Amino acid sequence: MLLAPYEILLLLAIGVLVGISMSFIGQTGQALVIPAVLLITGGNVLLAVTVNLLNDLLAAVSVSTAYVRHHQYVFHKKLPLFLVIALALSLCGVFLVTTTTIGSNLGWFLPIIFLIIGIFVLRRGFPTSESLRITVLNMAKNIAKRSGDQAELLDLEEKIRLEKLSTDAPIESEIKGVIPESSKVFYIILSCFAVGIGLNSGLTGANSGILFSLFMILVMGYPLKKGVGTALLLSIAMCVFTFTAYQVLGIAIEGHVFFNVEITLLLALGSVPSGFITSHYIQRLSAKRMGRGMAIIMILLSTITLVIFFTR
Repeated sequence: MLLAPYEILLLLAIGVLVGISMSFIGQTGQALVIPAVLLITGGNVLLAVTVNLLNDLLAAVSVSTAYVRHHQYVFHKKLPLFLVIALALSLCGVFLVTTTTIGSNLGWFLPIIFLIIGIFVLRRGFPTSESLRITVLNMAKNIAKRSGDQAELLDLEEKIRLEKLSTDAPIESEIKGVIPESSKVFYIILSCFAVGIGLNSGLTGANSGILFSLFMILVMGYPLKKGVGTALLLSIAMCVFTFTAYQVLGIAIEGHVFFNVEITLLLALGSVPSGFITSHYIQRLSAKRMGRGMAIIMILLSTITLVIFFTR
């Protein structure tokens, strides 16, 4: 495939943005890479999905080096179960994409979702396990107010005060989830996240890094950087498995693999070095600045994607 000069520049620029984006919160480049590859290849959805998977894999490996070097990862005993469920559902997603036309509308739906999330995070800040606990306590406080239970109200106000103090000076090594790990609710939420991550990766060719990060931070109670670092390592396993599944089913159903050396190389020339450099810089940032940077990148990527999709 002979690419035009503007297509080469477009892929390099997208790669740079993807590397930066993944450095902040493990976010995939699917919302920008897939529409661009569809534009260049004339609408080959399966090729676009697998190109994005491979670029996400290369970018995640590059970005994760900084998190591993600074020991920003923790493998919890619940994660193998979580990953197995996600991988199984990823295979289901791959089968649906390779046998149906379900992937034909990926170009506009995903960037709109990311745009909404980006705006929310920019306005409210990135949600953390600590902020979620405060939200739950405030809900309980409102219930106590309506019931007139003054003793319970005072106890909740004290808990909220202490929680806010711990949020102002967080313990970076502490892993404390909102929901007890022995409860049924925990396993239900774990399963829901795993199913969503698996289907997202299988259907859209994403590393699902941002969903992995949300699970680590909101459900497992990981600090932001450890959550992102662990999520990146899990997303590498997801990318390898899903990319392999696409190639195997591609040979079995279509009779050929889905791969493009030129497009993948150009994306990687942008995403790998930008991800490596940015991820090392991010280690010096606070969680608040990381969240704000992630939101700005999400809004930028989504806006560019929608412009490409609706003007092509």
